[in-house]
Amino acid sequence: MTKAKEAGYLPLWIKWQKDIREELSGLVQLKKMNGTESELMKRIDEINEKVGTYNAICPGKMQRREIEWGSIESQHEKWK
Repeated sequence: MTKAKEAGYLPLWIKWQKDIREELSGLVQLKKMNGTESELMKRIDEINEKVGTYNAICPGKMQRREIEWGSIESQHEKWK
């Protein structure tokens, strides 16, 4: 494990975490720019699919809730 860490290896769940964080940033921007509710909901559903995969592969204490319409910004902060 030490050699993998030194070589820059990241566990798969860390890669998923970064991807979800980036998508949430885009979602927050879209909401600020008054994106349509249907587009926002579509993106929330897509992100939640990734959250499900992330939760399946990450350590239990690192698991996160699915993204909800009313708390996009606060959930975005938790993914930082």
